[in-house]
Amino acid sequence: MCGIAGIVGGDPPKPELLERMARCMAHRGPDGQRTWSDADAGLAFRRLAVIDLDERSMQPMHLGPWHLVLNGEIYNYRELRAELASLGHTFHTEGDSEVLLHAWAEWQEDTLGRLDGMFAFAIWNDERRELVCASDPFGEKPLFWVDDGERLVFASDARAVLQARPDLGAPRMEALGPYLGRGLMPPIDESFFARIERLPGAHLLRLRDGRVEIDTYWRPGLVDVPSRYEDAVARLRELLLESISRRLRADVPVGTSLSGGVDSSAVVALSASLAGDHRRHAFTARFPGFARDEWRYAREVASAAEVIEHHAVEPTAAGLFDDLDVVVSAQEEPFGSSSIYAQWCVMRAARDAGVTVLLDGQGADEIFGGYPGSNGWALRSMGPLAVLRGLASRRDRTDVAKAIGSERLPGQVARRYRRAQVTPYAAQEVADQASRVTPPSMSGDGPRGPLARELLRQSFHTSLPQLLRYADRNSMAHSREVRLPFLSREVAEFGFSLPAAFVYRDGVTKAVLRDAVRGLVPATVLERRDKVGFETPQSAWLSEPGWVARIGEVLLDPSACARGLIDVRAVETDVRAQCWRDPTGIWRALNVELWLRAFEHPARLRQEHVETLVR
Repeated sequence: MCGIAGIVGGDPPKPELLERMARCMAHRGPDGQRTWSDADAGLAFRRLAVIDLDERSMQPMHLGPWHLVLNGEIYNYRELRAELASLGHTFHTEGDSEVLLHAWAEWQEDTLGRLDGMFAFAIWNDERRELVCASDPFGEKPLFWVDDGERLVFASDARAVLQARPDLGAPRMEALGPYLGRGLMPPIDESFFARIERLPGAHLLRLRDGRVEIDTYWRPGLVDVPSRYEDAVARLRELLLESISRRLRADVPVGTSLSGGVDSSAVVALSASLAGDHRRHAFTARFPGFARDEWRYAREVASAAEVIEHHAVEPTAAGLFDDLDVVVSAQEEPFGSSSIYAQWCVMRAARDAGVTVLLDGQGADEIFGGYPGSNGWALRSMGPLAVLRGLASRRDRTDVAKAIGSERLPGQVARRYRRAQVTPYAAQEVADQASRVTPPSMSGDGPRGPLARELLRQSFHTSLPQLLRYADRNSMAHSREVRLPFLSREVAEFGFSLPAAFVYRDGVTKAVLRDAVRGLVPATVLERRDKVGFETPQSAWLSEPGWVARIGEVLLDPSACARGLIDVRAVETDVRAQCWRDPTGIWRALNVELWLRAFEHPARLRQEHVETLVR
């Protein structure tokens, strides 16, 4: 896990600029920095040493005309190395970066179909004068880029792009309204910065002959799955064990994040069944007195898995109050709720405990239908009789109706429904803008049913891209690495290909996953029917007098009011009442203003402020 950046085209890249781009990503890589350049291209790198800790694995890495910077990990590097060695390749390191470079020299773009990993990388060919950048299948690792027709700038962090292009700090105003109004993020190929783009998951960017071309190199295919439910359960366990085994490869301490839900519990339980020292540490955020605190479940899972050190991390309203400016700066873009602070504190605790790598369970809800409402899509996929049974069921009726209505509501009705979701703190123009945004469509997905299409939407357009962004930002702020076993292509394609009846079974969501870890995960966890995110007691926190005063001070400041984004009267009313009608909405309003203050004028991003991220 590292930070990468580069400049291609225009005047020869200045070494001091490349150095600055690398330095501002020090939190991504505290273990070293290096740059390289020729007449047309420059590459910058910050290293977090995880595999082959020796200096020999430092980047940029070179092989003939190929020059590589990689952020992330290639989990199947050992298998690829053996295959490449049989083809005559020789290696000078024990790391995955050199394997990727040799693989690219051998197979070039066909390499992407062979990789199991999380990555964003760039390869410059100094003979062809061609740049290729690629993102991992789900976009776990970010890559921001901008092309002005003369030169292309890319980096893991937007702030590194701004070092080279400080004129690009203006916000993308068409993104702020939907976010402030309804919590919607920009399309997956855009950022909150007006002229900075994002390379989505499973995409390849080529720069050749002065032109940028972007292609998708992978879409989940339909694969054969066992027709018997019991065989599908067994096969899923096999796939997860293989994925976890690869993601345990590291030359540094490995632990787990453990929320107490089914997904992270499955990762902890399955990883504990494999030999190694990774069972030593698990980290759980707990909130004593909060009705949705999951500590009791996490403690039971840790005990069953024989975790040696189960770390209880207790985020507080006071802690977030003190850390807020640094958290906003680290995220680089607005974020949906204070729940990311729980993950932030877990990563900080892992750093303090000396654990560099954490396995986590993100992606399971999107692949196996774990979110509220997925049962409606599953019943739609099972056919008319299942829909009728769902409409007759008190448990399923509402979700089936939503799954039907979401694609069939008349235009005006749908817009009124969206308008009702807008926070009262959005100004009228912002509210109108937010209510016009429609969900992304999932056309071109072949013969998939309603459930699979919805899970693909969640995985590649809505919920998972947000979660991956937070995981990257929170882990990297503390120089930690997060690995996600559910996001192997084999696991994902298996999940997307399952019959809906294997996903939603006898009134239970994620049925096939629950049964795949039955006997390892305590029954009290598997029998849970509530869905708890990585939540904080946000409503209670933001209602504390100190928070109300701070929010009022920020949002009612004349400069904030002048932006025209918020309904000033609505904020004033709730400040006087010391009560928020919409705590999530007021958080978004606060978050937007703090983000604008931090990033609207990049010259204000002093290096010493950036460096607070790694303290």
